[in-house]
Amino acid sequence: MAEYKVLVTASGIGSRLKELTKDTNKALIPINGRATISYVLDSYPKDIPIVVTLGYLGDQVKDFLMKNHSDRTIEFVTVDKYQGNGSSQLYSTLAAKSSLQCPFIFHACDTIILEKVPEPTEDWIAGYVVAPENVDISEYRSHKVRDEYVLEVQDKGASHFDSIHIGMIGIKNYELFWQTAEELYAKDPTNSALGDVPVVEAMIETGAKFKWIPYKAWLDTGNIPALERTEKFLADRS
Repeated sequence: MAEYKVLVTASGIGSRLKELTKDTNKALIPINGRATISYVLDSYPKDIPIVVTLGYLGDQVKDFLMKNHSDRTIEFVTVDKYQGNGSSQLYSTLAAKSSLQCPFIFHACDTIILEKVPEPTEDWIAGYVVAPENVDISEYRSHKVRDEYVLEVQDKGASHFDSIHIGMIGIKNYELFWQTAEELYAKDPTNSALGDVPVVEAMIETGAKFKWIPYKAWLDTGNIPALERTEKFLADRS
């Protein structure tokens, strides 16, 4: 397919990691000697451009990537509101709109994947296939799936689901994505809960189809218990 890019939002304050992000951006939290964002970049070929949003301790992220991933094409987008009133994941994502006028993959900076990531040759949503007892579902949104397409993205704590939402979506129809994102933000610009999920939900409601991409391995680093599990898993593999 034509060139695509990868968006990594690293502008948030990482509040769920508490003291760990007091002086460190969550994308740089070390896991067995490597920064989280380095594991994220491992999922993509070296010739795929990466777009990174910068906000909280943004200079840390930029300096790290320029020093340690100088072999990649990385575009940095500065987000002026990354905490407090008017800030949200969607606001950070919209800041990168001009850099993403092509198919792209949204990859949360606290999600590590060990399996292959498909190109955005169609719109898709990645999900973690897991038995409910293996994860605290109250922490995560989830998917209902029909005929290999995501029928619904459910709120946190749903009792019946087909997979966990892991913060990875592939966007082929980027024009519709940006139109929908701008409409949602304009309606409620102070809503800090706005992010990729409400955009996807709105697109599905208007008839867009998102292929379901199930994963059997997903390493979350967004909260302390999940980070500890991820560290142990990767240490056991090394």
